[in-house]
Amino acid sequence: MKEALEEVAGQPAARWGDTHRLAPWRALPDPSQEAPALSGDHDCVLCTSAVPGWTDLAARGPAARYVWDLARREDSRWIVPHGASGHPDSPHHHDQLPLWLTGELAPVVTDWARLTKESDD
Repeated sequence: MKEALEEVAGQPAARWGDTHRLAPWRALPDPSQEAPALSGDHDCVLCTSAVPGWTDLAARGPAARYVWDLARREDSRWIVPHGASGHPDSPHHHDQLPLWLTGELAPVVTDWARLTKESDD
């Protein structure tokens, strides 16, 4: 027992995200896309869910986080795990992932003059 403890103590400190990674289910997985490191498990603000004892890859997490400022809508914030577009070629397909991973939020655009339709070309 003492030898096992000394062996573990001699190893570099591991971080949660070294093995706990985001691996959402995809109908057509992209093998070139690396699974990002996660910060939380199922009982925290940055909750994600894996199957303990089976895998550290989390296929579940919050689909969205919202904070609505009812007095000043322009101060509202939101985030989705990947991005606001489901189209893989869109610049908004994964643009929110870095914020989602760290628990940050993006501004909710409520000004109609700033909202534009993007072309799928």
